Amino acid sequence: MDIILKEIVAIIKEETENINKKIYGTTFLEILKEKIIDKQDQITLKNLNTHNSNINLVKNISILERDIFFKLSFYETPKSLLKYKLDKNFLLIVLKEPIKIDILNKNIQKFINVSLKPFMGVTLSKGTECNLNFPKNSLILQLETDDVDFDIEKKIDETI
Repeated sequence: MDIILKEIVAIIKEETENINKKIYGTTFLEILKEKIIDKQDQITLKNLNTHNSNINLVKNISILERDIFFKLSFYETPKSLLKYKLDKNFLLIVLKEPIKIDILNKNIQKFINVSLKPFMGVTLSKGTECNLNFPKNSLILQLETDDVDFDIEKKIDETI
């Protein structure tokens, strides 16, 4: 698991440095999702070594004034998070086993069902309420970040 963690963190750091600082929030996470999925061949899942347990590896990544909360989770047994309300912008990428997500549509007060296969992902904004259903032997990558506007243009104007 540690090897996979290091590989993914390296991809996140490299790609975050290449994304324009003016892009933040869910747009930033959506771009990062595409970059991670494009580099799926660099993630070694074949040698996944689990010791009959649920695993949660957590890392805070700070890159160019961006703080990203990273979590890599392996669920040996099925797990469900019901009425989970997101307190930050959220990116979820499935690495192993299909998962199901129910996202609450606040306009009609009904859940919309989404199924994700391996190397598919979804970006959700802060405040979204959802149900997350992880099946047996699923491997999930989660990234969370705040809506931080770096005011790049204001900093440039102040220096002129």
